[in-house]
Order: sequence, then structure tokens, then C-alpha cells
Amino acid sequence: MTTALHKAPARTVLTLPGHSRAPAHTHTHTLAHAPTQHPRHSLAIDGEQDGTTATALGVQQLVNAFKPAFGRLHVLQDLVIPMYEGSAVPTARFDVALVCEAGVYLFEVKGWRNAVVYRKTSAHTVPRWFLRQRDHSLAREVKDPAWQCGRKTTHLRSLLPPDLRVQYFVLLPFDGVELEGVMPTVVITPQDLPYIARVARNNGRNEQGYPLLDGAAIDRTLQLLADVQGELTVDDHLRNSREKPGRAHASLPEHTAHAARPAHPAHPGVLKLQ
Repeated sequence: MTTALHKAPARTVLTLPGHSRAPAHTHTHTLAHAPTQHPRHSLAIDGEQDGTTATALGVQQLVNAFKPAFGRLHVLQDLVIPMYEGSAVPTARFDVALVCEAGVYLFEVKGWRNAVVYRKTSAHTVPRWFLRQRDHSLAREVKDPAWQCGRKTTHLRSLLPPDLRVQYFVLLPFDGVELEGVMPTVVITPQDLPYIARVARNNGRNEQGYPLLDGAAIDRTLQLLADVQGELTVDDHLRNSREKPGRAHASLPEHTAHAARPAHPAHPGVLKLQ
């Protein structure tokens, strides 16, 4: 039986069997019963102004692709984690995290619509990303989503057991987005999701380093993610993102501020419980 957790945007909710200590201000509901959300209006180039709609659509696409491949599937929205000491922003946010038998799959969801996405690469500089509206020649530069997601994923891996698969992707859920030129393999569209789900399942069966997780290991993974987040909220992360570098650490709640600058990886050892 698949259990889908869809969290209210305020903060992450992780519901574990026999664990009901969710804070009073949180809300949970089953994704399968969530109403379908439709775009309220068309955006010129990207949908970052309407990220809620993009994420809701992305969650539906992810569940439709991963649910047939796995017996248990948990969907976490707005997972906020503390970053390492010296980071420009002391927290990071994952739009969607899937926890299943194959491990943890993280997704940065970009609401770009009716746009061409391309990169300019050089042997001497880092790739630069651009968006331009279809049928227009003007383009604007955007932050590299693959680098952003990879950076925070690398840090999250250091806080989790080494035998737990943690993989990331950048999902573009809307139709009408064209990827021009050679893109990193982590940048995907809805058409790629069924294949990725099958590969995830097969990797769990075939690779010795990352075996499929049993029910107890999945529960432990959910609890570990809840522990990493602690009391951090999306509001904390948004406030940190607006702070000037060097002042952002003051925005962390006192009881979680120490987690933003761990001296050593905080994972509790291997996860294997089979």
C-alpha cells in the first residue's frame, strides 16, 4: 500500500507509524485526495511567481510515475535543512523529496513556461543559464538550478547514513519548455519520470552499495529527515535568503542554529535494517 505525505507549505510533516508528535500547527493530508490545481494565468517566461502551482503539478507527476514502481512512497514538500558553516545562506530548501524503497530522491521544481532554456559553456568559465520566451530573441540569465540543487544535496548526504541513496533532479513540470543544446542529465521533464522511476527500482535491486530499503529502514529515513530539519520552517529559510551574508545565521532558531555549522558529518551510521 502506498502512503503519500503531502505537506502544507508552512513546514515539513513526517508521519511515521506509531509516531504522532507532529506540532499542533502542522497539517497533513493524503496526496491522492488533493485537488488538482490549474494555472491562474500565463506567465511571460517562467512560473517562479507561481511556484505553488508548479510544485503541485510536479508532485502529481512524480507520484504518477513512482507509485507503480514502489510499494511505499512518501512525498515531502518544502524540506528545509541547515547548511554548513560559511554558507551564504544558512538554510536550504528542497521543493520535493521522495522517500521510497530505493532511497531519497530530491527535486528542484522550476516553474518555467513557454520558454527556451539553454546554457553557454566555456572551457574557462562555469556554465551560464539563460531563458528566453518562445519566438523572441531577448533572453535573461538565471541561476544554475543543477548546481544549486547539487550543492545542497551534497551537504544533505553528509548528514545522512553513507549507505542511503540520495539523488537529485531538476524537474520542469510545465509543457512548452524547450531544452536547447546539451543539458545535464539531472534536468528532466515529465516525459523522463517513468524511466527514472524504473531505473531507481532496478538500481536498488542490482547495486550492492544501495540495496532496497525495507519498511523499518524507510521509517528510519523519514525520522532522520525530520531530525535534520528540526524546527526549521520555510519562513525561516525565506527570511535567511533575504538576509545579508554574514547576518543570516542570526535568523536560525536558537535550538537549531548549531546544526547549521556541524564540524563533522552528523549521520548516525549505516541504515541497513534488513
